[in-house]
Amino acid sequence: MASRLAPKPLASCVLEVERKFRTIAVRELTQHGGTPPFRSLSRLPAKTIQDSYYDRSDVLSAAGAWVRNRDGKWQAKLRLGGDFKNSRFEELDDARDIAACVRRLAGIQGTEADCFGLLPMATFSTRREAWVADSEFLIVLDSMDFGHEVGEVELQQVLGGEPMSEVQKKATMEEMDNRIVAFMKRYSWAFAPGHPTGKLMAYFERMRASVP
Repeated sequence: MASRLAPKPLASCVLEVERKFRTIAVRELTQHGGTPPFRSLSRLPAKTIQDSYYDRSDVLSAAGAWVRNRDGKWQAKLRLGGDFKNSRFEELDDARDIAACVRRLAGIQGTEADCFGLLPMATFSTRREAWVADSEFLIVLDSMDFGHEVGEVELQQVLGGEPMSEVQKKATMEEMDNRIVAFMKRYSWAFAPGHPTGKLMAYFERMRASVP
């Protein structure tokens, strides 16, 4: 009998749109913790994440790209719009795609085996609390081991099969961002006002402050 081979999975990437907030505004985030209540709210198990971020002479960060190893798995995030509070990314998790990205942006020939020719620039652990609200919005609250806290509301869309043009990606992410804005406005009682600081920016601020 001829063997039946499983089909080769299609290469995929993830479009991710996120908006940061300073912290949760209520003592405990629950479905009926404010008005109006969430349509639904599911709490996910808390977990600890170990992140190491890599670059070479800040070439990638200057181009709006980040390469990190999260719990032993490589990821690259390419900024496609927004700013530090409102970010829009294409996320890659295939080592060949990450190597091609580093080669294109930094001119560095590297592989997963040599960390894509990059050097570590930040390493820290994060305790993450997370909830899924209204069946699709991911709310996360991250507490880093260097004493910083920041939250995000995220939407993701996995792309597979036929590639999407840059114009299509931007239009899709614009629509995703509009939905997050409406979500955070509707449930403003859940998110503390104030200017949020991203984890990497906070990390480097703490490192500079610790230098005598």
